[in-house]
Amino acid sequence: MRLPRLLAEDLRTIVERDPSVRDRKEALLHPVLPALWLHRIAHRLHRRGRRLPARLLMLLARHVTGVEIHPGAELGRRVFVDHGAAVVIGETAVVGDDVTMYHQVTLGAVGWWRDNLRADGERRHPVIGARVVLGAGATVLGPVRVGDDAVIGARALVLDDVPAGARVLAPAGTVSAPRGRAPARTARADLPRPPDERSGSMNPDSTVLIVGATDETVRKAKELGLTVLLLQHPTKVSPEQEELADVLRVLDYTDWAAVEPVARELWREPGFRVALSITEPGLENAGRVNDLFGLGGTGYEVTRRFRDKLAMRRHLASVPGAELDPSAVAAARLLRREDLDAFGAAHGYPFIVKPTDATASIGVFRVGGPEDAEQVWATVEGLRGTRTDRVSTMFLLQDFLMEEYVEGPEFSVEAFSFAGRHVVVAITEKFVHPERFAELGHAVPARLDEPVRERIRASVCRFLDLIGLRDGVTHTELRLGPRGPVVIESHNRVAGDMIPELVRGAYGIDLIAYALGWPFRLVPELPERPEAHAGASVRSLVSEPGRVESVEGVADAAARDGVLDVRVTAKPGDTVHALRDNWDRLGLVAVTGPDTEAAIRRGAEVIGEAIRIRVAGEDGRTWLAHVAEARSFAEVPA
Repeated sequence: MRLPRLLAEDLRTIVERDPSVRDRKEALLHPVLPALWLHRIAHRLHRRGRRLPARLLMLLARHVTGVEIHPGAELGRRVFVDHGAAVVIGETAVVGDDVTMYHQVTLGAVGWWRDNLRADGERRHPVIGARVVLGAGATVLGPVRVGDDAVIGARALVLDDVPAGARVLAPAGTVSAPRGRAPARTARADLPRPPDERSGSMNPDSTVLIVGATDETVRKAKELGLTVLLLQHPTKVSPEQEELADVLRVLDYTDWAAVEPVARELWREPGFRVALSITEPGLENAGRVNDLFGLGGTGYEVTRRFRDKLAMRRHLASVPGAELDPSAVAAARLLRREDLDAFGAAHGYPFIVKPTDATASIGVFRVGGPEDAEQVWATVEGLRGTRTDRVSTMFLLQDFLMEEYVEGPEFSVEAFSFAGRHVVVAITEKFVHPERFAELGHAVPARLDEPVRERIRASVCRFLDLIGLRDGVTHTELRLGPRGPVVIESHNRVAGDMIPELVRGAYGIDLIAYALGWPFRLVPELPERPEAHAGASVRSLVSEPGRVESVEGVADAAARDGVLDVRVTAKPGDTVHALRDNWDRLGLVAVTGPDTEAAIRRGAEVIGEAIRIRVAGEDGRTWLAHVAEARSFAEVPA
């Protein structure tokens, strides 16, 4: 690969994989970038026999960055070194593509007293395979080989070959209770601390660090018998979490600078087995914690591929033979107004514009032709840097992408992976607005013929393999287009819109309990094809624009036969907008029935018979919110 393209790829890798870096200008100040760039140049000089200038360049790099890489070492593409201080890579070391390493990593020799006895040209340093993660303080010595996708944990010492996909973890330190005092249970002094609590009595092997959680998540973790260390945002703390969490730290858990020192503190005492999150804002930093300590849970790189939709597209496009994949979708970053015209000219109309990492159909636009470009661009520019009144995550809307539009009915796939074995638990039928991207309801199991189900299963399992996910829950959205199933986006968390409740109602499988319990092997593996014993559906309440006057019948609806849950967000005085995306719905009702069609009908009946949301228009008229129409692949009337 030509040097300028290689240097540009290093810069892009930092932007894509370091969440603290927002753009390429900021990436230029990344502390490790000078070491990588100077090594790329020095390595070429070294191969041409110009050893002295090569050494001088790397001496300069060490002085500036604290990273010591011998110019003879071979570094692959997209190598990412986080922090970098005191990293040492020896002369004959080989580092594969997409490797991640943290500070104080050593890829060294076993010692001159042995290496001086080796034949000339014999390798003295390790060979690191592709996609390996090397945790902080990891040391790999001698001419050993570390296989692809292995994880070398923090402080681990490796002196022998490591098979592909294996994990090498250092023993955790033993924690003893402080003498004469109980450690603080929470960062907030005003919360009570049980006098009998002692961090030293906690067993790290049954302790989970949860990054962001709902009350339900904490409650289910405790029901599984786990010790819960909870990182929670100040705006999300609840009395139930304060009561149930064994240790609570209140901080902005989306900020790695805030999370890292707290994670290190909790790692030292009381310790934990894995970091988890099943809420969108916590996923990346849970991955970073797993990487930092070499815990083997889903790491940052894989999580980032899920969260950043453009990173996902680029990763899939880098797979050999991707250009022959009928489900492949072209995508590009949207930076300038002219990019819209260029993408339309290259890939045709219509195409989609959407944020790279938002959820719930926020900021998604269909560009039907060149005439739409000006309005879409103006709207995108207005959304950049805002949270708006419609974004539930704790992220700003920043980057947008363009991607090909896929025509066809939409489904989601709820899956769980067991050490690389992917089980499609349920295929969810989605009801969507015919002109916008609002989701108006869901039903499981989707009404599909078995051959179509098999194509969807195969497509999602292949996608998860390519992304690199091995364990845990996923929610994948796809369209069944003319070329077959096409993945639109995916998330390594449970779905929203009460889909987990539908899965539990139809299949008897609690995906949240599985997400929490599987890392500790507290739940059994699922069969290849779970069987539904009922149907289940979510129906939504919608209305024309106006203002909410009153809300009645919620408790009545929740008490009716077959109702799993009722969630009405509308309150008297709320403004009702024209339907644009998920946030313009007024409420959801989840129900079960003997089969899918019966459940769809039952949801509409409950809304029509029990719930009364009265809306007033500007002209003085009033009306009741109604159930959204449910039309999908099967075209079943509401």
